[in-house]
Amino acid sequence: MVGKKQAVGSGKIPSSGPQRAKPVVGFFSFTCCEGCEFTVLFLDELPELMEKLDIQHFHLIKQKNKDAEFDLAFVEGAITTKEEARKLKRIRSQSKLLVALGACACYGGIPAMLNFIENKELGKYIYNQQMLSDSIEAQPIASFVKVDYYMYGCPILKKEFVDFVSNYLEGKETTPFEGPVCRQCPRRGVNCFLREKKVCLGALTHGGCNAVCIKQNIPCIMCRGPLETANFPAEAALFKSWGLEEKDIIGKLGKFGGQNVRKSMGAKPADAKEKKEDDKKTRP
Repeated sequence: MVGKKQAVGSGKIPSSGPQRAKPVVGFFSFTCCEGCEFTVLFLDELPELMEKLDIQHFHLIKQKNKDAEFDLAFVEGAITTKEEARKLKRIRSQSKLLVALGACACYGGIPAMLNFIENKELGKYIYNQQMLSDSIEAQPIASFVKVDYYMYGCPILKKEFVDFVSNYLEGKETTPFEGPVCRQCPRRGVNCFLREKKVCLGALTHGGCNAVCIKQNIPCIMCRGPLETANFPAEAALFKSWGLEEKDIIGKLGKFGGQNVRKSMGAKPADAKEKKEDDKKTRP
């Protein structure tokens, strides 16, 4: 099913709480813009939280980061190289609980768009040869390790992070919001964007954001990632009936949804295209 994660935890953080007076915490980032970590950095509550947490690894605020046994690890970013995959597995082995932080970690996010661009084209402008030789298809972290909790968004919500950490410190269970953005939408049953033929992806998207964009009269762009039950073919058919071109539909649905969404809409990964071209060249 589209958007399904390959290796998941229960979705709820156990209510037993931390075992130490100050739980050891680490923040790690892979291929991403680090916007989720900056969201944490800009928290008004950060000084108070830092008094209650023993943050051993967070390169945005620490000059010296330690390789420790973590009670709680927050991981941001998609995995795009073999070396990143190895580092992620090491982090998982050293962490009691691991949280996917943001759209890139949860679903591949924006980096997964690279899967549909030829490597040699990217290499001309971005990567050196060493990175190209080590590169793999951009994937969410759950493709490689067990994830105990998913914190969606691009970036994550400040309140959601603070509530999560506060619950953890108090030994309370954190239960994720269930259902689409539509459940919190002020236009629900009144004046849906879709009735105005405006592309809104709220029906396909993980809720919990309090429909903040729609409250500002901005349609949902699925920054919190796709629901496992999302019906992409039906939504795509609707947009097509409005006159949108297929490539534009794929672009809108797959921007934050990761590679699975694009594949479900018929887009082919760049490596498949390259292989096809190579096969043509090698034919007698």
